[in-house]
Amino acid sequence: MRYLIGLIFFLSSLTAQVTDKNFKDEVGDGFTVVVFTSEWQEQELDGSILKGVGGFEDAQILTVKSADLKKVCKKLRLRNFPSIALFHEGSKIDTWKADMDGEVECDASDIKKAISEVMAGDQF
Repeated sequence: MRYLIGLIFFLSSLTAQVTDKNFKDEVGDGFTVVVFTSEWQEQELDGSILKGVGGFEDAQILTVKSADLKKVCKKLRLRNFPSIALFHEGSKIDTWKADMDGEVECDASDIKKAISEVMAGDQF
């Protein structure tokens, strides 16, 4: 029974909620594509936008709720959702914000291009 409780505690720590306090730690390693969502958004993010991005140059995709990251959303000036931000080693590289209709004007090639540009800059 003690081992079962320890396993449950360990597994729950793996799915910890991302908040303003731990956001910097979550995006601090390599490339992280963050999808910001909200309860009131009218439409979901088109899945093809992120197709092939996860794993490209070891990029990770993180989906977060804007209600849990009020300070981060304010700093990034995100008002419409879903919106996407690219981080490298904790620093924001680019953002793709939803328009008033909830449409994000980017696709996987735009995100991959932004990652490649950072990688090209790291080589020199």
